[in-house]
Amino acid sequence: MTDPATTDVIRQLPKVELHLHLETSLRLRRLARRSGEAGRPAAALVADPARFSGYDRLRRIRHLSRAGIPDELYTAENIEAITAELLREAAAHHVRYLEVRVGGRRGFERLGIRPMLEAMARARQRAAAETGVRCGIVVTVVRERGPEEAVRRVREALACRDCGVVGVDLAGDEENFPPALFARAMDVARDGGLGITVHAGEFSGPASVWTAVYQLGAHRIGHGIRAAEDPDLLDLLRERQVTLEVCPTSNIALGLCASPSSHPVGRLLAAGVPVTVSSDDPLLLGTDISRELALVASACRLGPEGVAGLILQAARAAFLPPAERAGLVAEIESSLGAALASDARTGLS
Repeated sequence: MTDPATTDVIRQLPKVELHLHLETSLRLRRLARRSGEAGRPAAALVADPARFSGYDRLRRIRHLSRAGIPDELYTAENIEAITAELLREAAAHHVRYLEVRVGGRRGFERLGIRPMLEAMARARQRAAAETGVRCGIVVTVVRERGPEEAVRRVREALACRDCGVVGVDLAGDEENFPPALFARAMDVARDGGLGITVHAGEFSGPASVWTAVYQLGAHRIGHGIRAAEDPDLLDLLRERQVTLEVCPTSNIALGLCASPSSHPVGRLLAAGVPVTVSSDDPLLLGTDISRELALVASACRLGPEGVAGLILQAARAAFLPPAERAGLVAEIESSLGAALASDARTGLS
């Protein structure tokens, strides 16, 4: 039986992370030093977890994380600073490429979408020069704000391709705002060459994943763990190579599974579904990409080579032009090979 890769080994591996939110409010709070509580795990932010379940629980957590943040903190300088902070954190875990999601209404309304994305782009350019970390920006479209706003937001995202926008993410209430409402917005994104990822199979069952693939043409699925309940859906995801962005700590904190050992990621991998691992909201959840990969390695008994496979899948699923994506895959494959060989020589693996 394979010994799981340790966190120390995993931390040293070159990585790609695809499902990572900027967490604007929490990072602004920490930047202003107005609260020593910003880094608490999500469970500690929920006043009475028993009163909330499903998407209502997530809504409650995020509401509490935003409470008391003054609009005055939403400046271009602060957005640049918190983006730079996130990218430094990624570099510390040897992340070579990541995609950062941003879609908070307060920031976009306070600054405007272009000034906010330009601020992120400045941090992105500086990080690439100073640490070698490359970053794409994914603009989040929130279901509850309706299909017309979704179309506007996608068009705004397309107008900001020069800021590093590589994709759009449809997020929010799966059950009450079905994918069909957002088909037009996703058509605009696809026609403009943006990648499409859809939060689905998280709070709703496999049907939400089916419709995200068939009605929206999703290239990736945010979370998607409920797909494990439907063998036919697993076949579809494998055949179409639709990647699931699995975030174990997030799923556990939101009550979608009880523990890492009960997480369905093992069934997804066994079915041959493309899976990658991410940290989702690391500041809110008190986690990071190395820890998330270690959780999966332990639960699924993956050695360093198995973890490397998850990382390589993330590179293959990146929302980059084909030539750039191929270059990233080659770079990560080579770097992983060198890292694993070094670990083997030193006895770490």
